[in-house]
Amino acid sequence: MTASTNDPLAVSAPELDLSALHDSLATWWGLEGDLTAVHGERDRNFRVDTPRGRYLLKVHNPADTEEVLDFQYSALRHIRAVAPDVPVPDVVTTRQGAWSVALTGLDGRQSLAWVMTWLEGRHPDPVEMGPTHLREWGRMSARLGQALRGFVHPAASYPITWDVRRLPQLRPWLTAVDEARRPAVQAVLDRFEQRVAPELARVRAQVVHNDLAPTNVLVDDTLAFTGITDFGDMTHTALICDLGIATADLLSGLDGAFELAPEVVAGYAATTPLEPQEVGLLADLMAGRYAACVLITAWRTQQLGSAPQIDEEAYGQLEAMLDVGLDTLTARFTTALATGGATSPPYRGLPYRRRPTTELLRARSQVLGGLEVSYAEPVHLVGGRGVLLEGADGRHYLDAYNNVPVLGHSHPAVVDAVCSQLATLNTNSRYLQEAPVELAERLLSTLPARFDRVLLVNSGSEANDLAWRIARHATGATGGIVTSWAYHGVTEATFAFSPESWGDSPSPPHMRLVEPPPAAPAAVASAVESLAASGHGVAAMLVDGVFTSDGIRGPAHEWTAAAAAAVHTAGGLYVADEVQAGHGRTGDALWSFMAGEVPADLVTLGKPMGNGYPVAAVCGPAELVDPFIADTDYFSTFGGGTAACAAAVAVLRAIEEEHVVARVAATGARLLTALRGVASEEPQVGDVRGWGLAVGVDIVDPASGRPDPARTGRIVEGMRERGVLIGRTGQDRASLKIRPPLVFGDEHADQLIEALTSTLHSLR
Repeated sequence: MTASTNDPLAVSAPELDLSALHDSLATWWGLEGDLTAVHGERDRNFRVDTPRGRYLLKVHNPADTEEVLDFQYSALRHIRAVAPDVPVPDVVTTRQGAWSVALTGLDGRQSLAWVMTWLEGRHPDPVEMGPTHLREWGRMSARLGQALRGFVHPAASYPITWDVRRLPQLRPWLTAVDEARRPAVQAVLDRFEQRVAPELARVRAQVVHNDLAPTNVLVDDTLAFTGITDFGDMTHTALICDLGIATADLLSGLDGAFELAPEVVAGYAATTPLEPQEVGLLADLMAGRYAACVLITAWRTQQLGSAPQIDEEAYGQLEAMLDVGLDTLTARFTTALATGGATSPPYRGLPYRRRPTTELLRARSQVLGGLEVSYAEPVHLVGGRGVLLEGADGRHYLDAYNNVPVLGHSHPAVVDAVCSQLATLNTNSRYLQEAPVELAERLLSTLPARFDRVLLVNSGSEANDLAWRIARHATGATGGIVTSWAYHGVTEATFAFSPESWGDSPSPPHMRLVEPPPAAPAAVASAVESLAASGHGVAAMLVDGVFTSDGIRGPAHEWTAAAAAAVHTAGGLYVADEVQAGHGRTGDALWSFMAGEVPADLVTLGKPMGNGYPVAAVCGPAELVDPFIADTDYFSTFGGGTAACAAAVAVLRAIEEEHVVARVAATGARLLTALRGVASEEPQVGDVRGWGLAVGVDIVDPASGRPDPARTGRIVEGMRERGVLIGRTGQDRASLKIRPPLVFGDEHADQLIEALTSTLHSLR
């Protein structure tokens, strides 16, 4: 293979004058600031620090044509449109609306340049990664591949040396490798030509990133992805090549790399299931990547007239793979996927068949009855990752509604914790085990000192039911107080605390309703008096700290404090229902009642505790809990089951490690400000209120200013049509309910605002 004059491998990086770069930035982009050179192998890259923020100036290799760079630019736009949670940069257009400009270097050569948004973070060191991080690397590789699945471009198949599928074309460069190392590389080339190349022509192919190496990835201090950069090796090739390259580059030089590789592969397969034929190629593709690194480095040094030099790290990995045997490694990958990887249970695929949407809807109505389906056109979901949900038709939806997966759908830490525990032990809490004890200790460490007992159950309804039983046992009373449109569960006891579900049924005789804030809390005292007069007395008042079903009314610290005082005066208990308000949703504390220093007696938690895995809890003081247990012989068979506790511990740990509460505060404030900006310009939008990532938006008739439930419904449907899922709340169902997973970020808030604005305009 002979490099052409426009091959980037044969063309040196541009030589630039910094003063001219400053002038170009000011002229074309209106940017002025300091330039700091950053790494670039074949391009010239500069961090640009301006009063408006940071940017990246990339001056491309002179060999890169406008068509090839349009390929990269178009791919970035495509990814940001279909997968906004995949962190790729955005290209900043010039004042004239162009995405690039041609700059002339000191040597007279022209190069195309563009400015991109700056992505914060650092390059990860693979040695600091555990199995969870390696699996997330595989998942991100798959998510990036999914984002590019439908992308096409005329330049997608331009020849690029780093496409491992083209490895046989590098054979002429074998002479540049020293004789001692040549046989190993030749063995890989021979095997690739005979066994791999024919199979690659038969497997899935598409545009892929082709270089998800640590040097092209940015992470934060928790090793969470914050950026994916350098799309210069992107090409149309076999999809499995992308995983082979990502795995090879991530594990290059690591001890035990071949024992760790199945973790990356299992993470990928959990998002994009692999076909057996693809799995059979993985080891060869990794070896091919290492061989290409050796050949290209050797050829480059030869072209420069230097002594023979190769990529020693890549050669070491290649030699190690041959020592183990590529067929042996292929068998390991096959076994790893059959058993879920090095640390997880069997991966068998989905235990049910997928049906067309219309067939599934018909079957659902036949076997599940009249259970409500969200949206006029039901959303048929087949996957979820972070704040994105994937429909059966391949469409992606931004989830701004589901509160249960607080860490986002399929959070890797929770997935790994549950899978590992299920593969090890999952039994009830009558046995002595670490899991429920550690979970209880972690929960109590987040609560005021007066709480020293935890009872583990399976759902929020069960937790509220149990709290009600404890309250009745402790007080001897039978009366309850709840806000006028609240929801606290589906059991018989909690149904009485859920007026949202009553329909036309009368209020149970032992219940009293009070208007939520901003109504005066004096109604609580009146409810107390009414229960006393009826002979029921006050056993408990249940309060959702953000008043989700009442239209989202938090924060209301004065109201909740006054309500607790009124209940305590009558000898009742105040139960803080943190199922929807907890785990950091308010952005100022892990639990909403603690933000207002409300003297709650019991705290209830639900399925967000396990990111959707069935686990819940009642937390309280020993003086209330211990007598109840002694007198009732209370026990819940799988409340506190081992896998459930593993999920809940993983959630608490991730919330702390990923600084979720602080991120919720920042994103919630941004979202609230943007929504109020929309309200100031839209007569259809009334009051906007929120607390962290629990936000309510009143929709009104523009002419009368009155609540408009029909318009609210049309907005919710319009948002769905634009790929954003939200709900409705309030007694009149005229308020938008925005309650996303807590990994919702600024970019997601911006996408929601764009969809809402577009929907509102369509209804004018």
